[in-house]
Amino acid sequence: MGFLPLPNRLRPLLSSCKHKPTISKIHALMIVTGTIIHANSNAPLIASYASIGDTETARKVFDEMPHRTLRAWNAMIIAYSRHRCPSEALRLYSRMMSEGVRPDSSTFTVALKACAGMLDLEMGEEVWSQAARCGYEGDVFVGCSVLNLYAKCGKMDEAVAVFNKMPRRDVVCCTTMVTGFVQSGRPVKAVEVYRRMQDEGMEFDGVVMMGLVQACASLGDLRLGLSVHGYMFRRGVPMDVMVQTSLVDMYAKSGHLELACCVFNKMSYKNAISWGALVSGFAQNGFAAQALETVVEMQSCGFEPDSVSLVSSLLACSQVGLLKLGKSIHGYILKRVEIGQVCGTAVIDMYSKCGSLSYARALFDQLVFRDLISWNAMIASYGIHGRGEEALSLFLQMAETNIEPDHATFASLLSAFSHSGLVEEGLHWFDVMVTKYKIFPGEKHYACMVDLLARSGRVEEASELIASMNTKPGLAVWVALLAGCHNHRKLSMGEIAAKKVLEFNLDDMGVYALVSNFYAMATRWEGVASLKKMMKQTGVKKVPGYSVVEVDGELHAFLMEDKSHQCHEDIMLLLNKLYDDMRAMGYVPDSEPLLPNFEEAHSSEQRNFIKSL
Repeated sequence: MGFLPLPNRLRPLLSSCKHKPTISKIHALMIVTGTIIHANSNAPLIASYASIGDTETARKVFDEMPHRTLRAWNAMIIAYSRHRCPSEALRLYSRMMSEGVRPDSSTFTVALKACAGMLDLEMGEEVWSQAARCGYEGDVFVGCSVLNLYAKCGKMDEAVAVFNKMPRRDVVCCTTMVTGFVQSGRPVKAVEVYRRMQDEGMEFDGVVMMGLVQACASLGDLRLGLSVHGYMFRRGVPMDVMVQTSLVDMYAKSGHLELACCVFNKMSYKNAISWGALVSGFAQNGFAAQALETVVEMQSCGFEPDSVSLVSSLLACSQVGLLKLGKSIHGYILKRVEIGQVCGTAVIDMYSKCGSLSYARALFDQLVFRDLISWNAMIASYGIHGRGEEALSLFLQMAETNIEPDHATFASLLSAFSHSGLVEEGLHWFDVMVTKYKIFPGEKHYACMVDLLARSGRVEEASELIASMNTKPGLAVWVALLAGCHNHRKLSMGEIAAKKVLEFNLDDMGVYALVSNFYAMATRWEGVASLKKMMKQTGVKKVPGYSVVEVDGELHAFLMEDKSHQCHEDIMLLLNKLYDDMRAMGYVPDSEPLLPNFEEAHSSEQRNFIKSL
């Protein structure tokens, strides 16, 4: 029998086989020739069966072995791991340890990977402890698997501790840390790891770059994003569809849609995720029409909108009040996509912002499973419609389900109280948020409470609340106080608030208008003049406001003094009639001056004083 293949010559033969009949013939040959009794021959046979997906036969070979070598154990554990059977892999690992077989680097690496797949941190740390006892604490492969385990379980501080102790770190370790920090919402740390590895002279691949681009997107750091993009271009880093899509997303989130479109248009291959990133970019930056047009183009190219594209389309509809189109998208979701929490919440938000609060509540009641985000969306819907009592009632219903409210829940609830004038309720639940739920008030919570108090004329209490803040008050807090002082003619407190508002780098015309109106009310014409001069220096210009009405699926926009609409004369006739009816009922229009109308708002002496500056 000397002419038959020897066990060590079977190994490359088995590894090259991709079909079960061929592997079965070699298996039969091994049985007939007695090669099967060689312990080292079984591991390649197990691996061959596993490579074609036949883990059942592989396990049968493994179980029939009289003496199992470490290679056989590893082959079977790896087989389960590669075929997404992490629980089986860990059961086999535990059995191997109980039989006294000493694992090697491959065993620990695969076992840790299985723990990461199951998010079983407790078992993973046990495996890591056993690896350390066996002398593999400094092994780069085992260490990288531990990093992956901690990253997937959201334990990045523990990952950092392991990372810092590693005697040698490769690009895979760096990739794991960067992506782990990005996924755990700590993009600054992801950038720090990248720069640290860059200082050590490490070369990076596309996966690291993609993680870094995602970090830049989260930070809104266009400068760093451009630097990363330039690095990839200069070094010839392969940019596949995933990397390019990340670049589109990064540029869009940074507000530079022209760059996002440039990258998108140069992509040789696009998938639904690529289209979704661009649609989302348009919608999140307020370009509703472009977002909806892109969805139509996406479909014409043969791509079905995914949940990201559909949620972005609903956001676009809510921005311009396209209720009819929003209903159509809702119908599309019901027919084509499972309406989960994300899509369901987006539809609720769309109906609410398009004015159909009853539709929003009906859909909320139909949701099979309501998570915290769904409850928050419905509470916020009542808030923007000034329905504070309904918002509170819904909050109490949520509390009965044992779902714990978060900071967003209370921001929505306090906002609802503010829009409804429910001062005492707001004060009570603000205190409950801090004392019972141990939620530290953020900028939004303080802004809502200051707005609530200031709207009701209790500006002194609002000022005391601001003074009690542990953090520096932001623009929204001071604007809320100033608005209350303006409405209730609280001049001394308003002076303080106005000065605080002007300390910020303003780019909002509405805030300038508020400050100007306050100064005008207080007859502080030098303040009005100074404000006008400041606006000229900073280049801030008023963007004309307009109203949009949807009629039979078509949008009609109306600007001030715009006479171009085809139904202008009929509209004016109706408006004049309504005006006469309101006057007859005793309505007196509010003629308070607004910022754009200097010439109409002030006397000739005041105008001359302002123009002289």
